[in-house]
Amino acid sequence: NKVFKPPLIKRAFEATRIHPPNPAVVLDKFAKEGSDSEASSTSVLSGEDWLKLKSIVRQEVRDQSSKGVRKLQRSLHHLAAQNTLLHGELKGLRQSLAIKKRRETKSYTLQLEDHPEYHGGAIWWSPTSVKRVRDNKIQQQQQAELEKLQKAEQAEASKAARNCELQLKAARRVEREKGWEETRKRKAEEKAEREHRRSLRDAAKAIQLPQSVAVIA
Repeated sequence: NKVFKPPLIKRAFEATRIHPPNPAVVLDKFAKEGSDSEASSTSVLSGEDWLKLKSIVRQEVRDQSSKGVRKLQRSLHHLAAQNTLLHGELKGLRQSLAIKKRRETKSYTLQLEDHPEYHGGAIWWSPTSVKRVRDNKIQQQQQAELEKLQKAEQAEASKAARNCELQLKAARRVEREKGWEETRKRKAEEKAEREHRRSLRDAAKAIQLPQSVAVIA
């Protein structure tokens, strides 16, 4: 392998101070990276910063044509796309949950003064009375929803009936037109048959007339 030649290995060892031993270079490098990371801790890139991530890969990696780099870029792009989709899905779930909570926590005022036991003035309502009024309120709401649903179903059924009636009328019209066309065609054929027979009779008469004149002569 051309990469693992003794001179290259030696220069790599010297650059990393593996041989001859000199850990200061490596330690200084980590100290510098640590300070950089601490300085930029407030600007961590998210999965949505795909272009920034790609730019960092281009800056840090020289050989952009290698399979590993291309695989890394594809992986980063895939992760960024998944992150965006998950954020959108999470946002939709939060909105649905908020709507559901608003529906569940929808409050209303119990009209206790409309209760048959109310005769004006101050009155103490027992938990049973409050529950009964609340149950009546829920029943009224359910009845209203049921009536709304029934009206919607009736409207849909009426629409379907109208469409069916229109289709039947169109079918009857087509059938009538078809009958009229067949009648016209039959009459035309009958007329052509009568004219053909008349022409044959006229031709026969024309042939018979000269023969009768010749006999008389």
